[in-house]
Amino acid sequence: MIRYFISDLHLSDKRSDLIRAFVKMSKALIARDEKAELYILGDFYEAWIGDDFQADWNTEIENALTDLSKSGISLYFLHGNRDFLIGSDWVNRVGATLIQEQTELPLENSTLLLTHGDEYCLEDTEYQAFRKKVRSKAWQEHILAMPLEQRIALAAQLRNDSKSMATEKSMAIMDITPSAVEDSLSQHNCKSVIHGHTHRPNVHKTDGYLRCVLGDWDKSIWLATVEHNTYTQYKASVEEFLQRGLLGLEVIHKEILY
Repeated sequence: MIRYFISDLHLSDKRSDLIRAFVKMSKALIARDEKAELYILGDFYEAWIGDDFQADWNTEIENALTDLSKSGISLYFLHGNRDFLIGSDWVNRVGATLIQEQTELPLENSTLLLTHGDEYCLEDTEYQAFRKKVRSKAWQEHILAMPLEQRIALAAQLRNDSKSMATEKSMAIMDITPSAVEDSLSQHNCKSVIHGHTHRPNVHKTDGYLRCVLGDWDKSIWLATVEHNTYTQYKASVEEFLQRGLLGLEVIHKEILY
């Protein structure tokens, strides 16, 4: 069994190159014809305004996901801070399973914790207040009741506000709080975690735990795997990946999970 992990693709009509790369990756994983699972750990889309939203540019994406699930690759999706409005209609359309943040994934010799990672950024109190609001059931029901045109405008406004706030904050404030990771791992009795969100792909090792940070898709394509209790992180430029597919990926990190 091989498990694949991606996050922070931020797919949208503005990045047709990333859509092509995801479709190419999907076809390559199917062609491997092996027992596999694909975990999408949030921010798959740049923004999601409701499962009733249909756009031509997204048809190819959903078709690729559907092909993956029909091929026998199990799909799992976890909400990020950009696509928290994805609901049951979308996961049913593509054949995915919705998992909650801080989901425990049993492996052969350990248990791995999966999450998007934004809940760990406790120093960014402004963002945490926003996160609490938009994750509430009442707020989401209110937004989804709006006409599509209003939701599209709201999504654009939220993206602009997010970019403005990010330029005014230090990178340290927007990064994770180590104690928050330690607390969640202790609570779940895990010693390894995989998350995205920070756009700082890396592997952080301490005496107590292993934190694997997925990469964001922008100038590069990132893919991580877990097989035989080993975490491997791969990277390729968008151009290289579109030309060579999985063969263009280079190993960046390789670690035994705790």
